[in-house]
Amino acid sequence: MTTDLTRLPRQQPDVELRGEGVETCLVENSTGVTYLVNPTARAIWELCDGTTTVDELVSAICLLFDVSRTTAEADVRQVIEELDRAGLVS
Repeated sequence: MTTDLTRLPRQQPDVELRGEGVETCLVENSTGVTYLVNPTARAIWELCDGTTTVDELVSAICLLFDVSRTTAEADVRQVIEELDRAGLVS
């Protein structure tokens, strides 16, 4: 699956971000299922507001983590696809 750069990912309302740093996780409140996330995935999650495109997420990750656009795009696509498979974004 290739994530469309114009997609507007949105957090599922039943998912809560908990913790800081390496102890950060996403928790599905209805099931209690927990997903550990790294700082990059946390930043991407926080930007999944339904109004920010995947392309804009890539630009933000470039700035936040001082990485190349190629690296940021690969990371963002991977995280969005994983969040999507887990049902954490729509």
